[in-house]
Order: sequence, then structure tokens, then C-alpha cells
Amino acid sequence: MKDDPGSGRTGSGLGGLGYRLALVARHARVGFERRLTEAGASFATWTVLEALAVQGPVIQRDLAGYLEVSGQTMTRHIDRMVAAGWLRRRDVEGDRRATLIEVTKAGKALHRKLGEAAREANADLARGLSARELSVLDGLLDRLAGNVAPDG
Repeated sequence: MKDDPGSGRTGSGLGGLGYRLALVARHARVGFERRLTEAGASFATWTVLEALAVQGPVIQRDLAGYLEVSGQTMTRHIDRMVAAGWLRRRDVEGDRRATLIEVTKAGKALHRKLGEAAREANADLARGLSARELSVLDGLLDRLAGNVAPDG
């Protein structure tokens, strides 16, 4: 078994797939956070702005679901971002409990700046990998995500 180069990858030790993915994810997140902080905001701020760029204005509870965070966490992020002038809240006609979240002009400018930082962080992460290797990695990550998805 020791001679099998793949035997440790699914084991429970420090060479196991889960541990190695967690370690890479942690280091990647640190690099990502560093780039975003240098650009003026946090990973959380970038994810909210990116989600709104993709989805457009969205109801706050739906945004929390999309980003897979609790309602309380989402409220804290949005409160901070509204105070900074990057987001605004609007009432939803016909639903007094719902609040629509949209990006302001200042938020759009910040999103563009953070997008460049995200591209740089991704380039750092992909350094030395060919386009083919990145394509294979993308497919493998999708499969791994499917293996651990709550409904998968």
C-alpha cells in the first residue's frame, strides 16, 4: 500500500485530500484577502458586491441564501456597506418584511477596483498552471463540490 502514490490522498492523515484542500483554501483565502484589503475592502464586501453585480438588486434574505450566510451575518455586512455608501436599501412594494439591496455608484466603483484585485489574486493562485491544467482543475473542483454539496 505504501508504494501506491494515490493511497494517502483519500486517507485520514495530513496527506489526505480533505486536509490538503483545506490548507490550499486557507492559503488562497489569505492571499485573496490581502489583495482585497490593499484595494480597500474585505472578502465579505467583495462577495456581496460581486453577487449583486451578477444578480442585480436583490431582496436581502435571498442575497443571504445566495451567499450561504445567516440572516444576521448578512445584516451586519449590509449595515456596514450602507454606512460606507456602497449599498442602499429600498422597501419592496407589497411586502413590508422584504428589503431590496442595490449597489450605489460608489459601490460600483469599489466593485471594479476589487475585481482587479480578485483577478490579481487568481493570477497569483494559477501561476505556473497551463490553460489545460486550469480547465481540468475547474472540472475536478466542480466534481468535488458536488461530492460535498448538502443535497449531493
